[in-house]
Amino acid sequence: MSRKTPTLGRNPARPVARSVVYCVALMLPLACFAAAFVPPVSASGPAADPVSAAPPRAAVERSVDAALAFLRAAQNPDGSFGDRQQRLQTGLAILAFLSSGATPQVDAASPLPKACAWLIANTGEDGFMGDTEYPLESHAVCGLAVFESIGTHSDDAINRALAARASAALQYTLTAQDKAVGAEFYGGWKIDPKSKVNDRVVTAWSLLLLRSAELRGAEVPRGGLTRALEFVEGAQHLPADGRNVDKLDRGGFSHDSAGLPVIVVTAAGLSTMSLFGRDAGRRDQALAWMSENPPVWFGPNFYTAHFFAARGLLREGRRTPALREQARRYDLRVWELLRDHQGPDGSYAVPPGNAENTKQMGATYATPMAVLILNAARGLLPVDAIR
Repeated sequence: MSRKTPTLGRNPARPVARSVVYCVALMLPLACFAAAFVPPVSASGPAADPVSAAPPRAAVERSVDAALAFLRAAQNPDGSFGDRQQRLQTGLAILAFLSSGATPQVDAASPLPKACAWLIANTGEDGFMGDTEYPLESHAVCGLAVFESIGTHSDDAINRALAARASAALQYTLTAQDKAVGAEFYGGWKIDPKSKVNDRVVTAWSLLLLRSAELRGAEVPRGGLTRALEFVEGAQHLPADGRNVDKLDRGGFSHDSAGLPVIVVTAAGLSTMSLFGRDAGRRDQALAWMSENPPVWFGPNFYTAHFFAARGLLREGRRTPALREQARRYDLRVWELLRDHQGPDGSYAVPPGNAENTKQMGATYATPMAVLILNAARGLLPVDAIR
């Protein structure tokens, strides 16, 4: 969720880090939902290398436990997290604890009741849940957090309040979607309702919210979903209709159709296409681009990029042995990067190259994002249980 002037190169910094019915929610129990890269290969081709090691599960769990202990201690007395973009940070913390299974039903000391109560009390009844900075991105994160939280609390009143706020957030999201037609520029969501430009990563977060809403029995218009998906896909670099695409760009996604591919948009594109079962050929092309552009500890978009990449590669890895190997190598590389940048107190660092707002959010932003990356394979978030 950072703003940074793009630099030249294959992975420039992104300019911005980025009616539900309660009874239906209860009818759908949570349990029901519930690595360096490989050398360049065809996404569907045979794996040429020996099987790589997976991240050590016990070590990952210890790291996640330490990160959650840090977040428990960092929670503000009123239940929120952080002191800048508090709605965003509180939404991310809620998702991090949910992804670890630390719900109030199993954890008497869970920080979630206070966090959810704060989020409900400090967001509008009109459905808007975002911050003043990057409002629609933070709205999508918080909307996702309340949908994923429904039914996880021991207090029935909190579950009902979450369902009501989730319903309002969904309606706000549907209303905020750009209604124009034309996949190159239109059909998604903007960083700010006042801006003129749709943003593909904000759109990916919004689509994740819509998918979570569908899992809870909410009705999401097909036309809006299709427009949004086509908008995300409209920035993928593919040789079509006589278009000449540089081989280094092929398969990657850019912020707009004419720019250079970047990891954060490509990861968001892959994860979104995988989540909604879009064209396998497009997914193969995105996977091939990602295999050429391994994770590095840099930039304002490290955590957003790998939140999406971890989920996209996990789902794609079920398709073929080669993709399973690519996913395993990716997991190992990201685990190594995170392991090397976790502090003694369990917090995670912000990589260099970040804009000022991300640096100011600091560990209370980076730590829940790291937990969400490491927990992708656990599938404890309903939306992560989709395979």
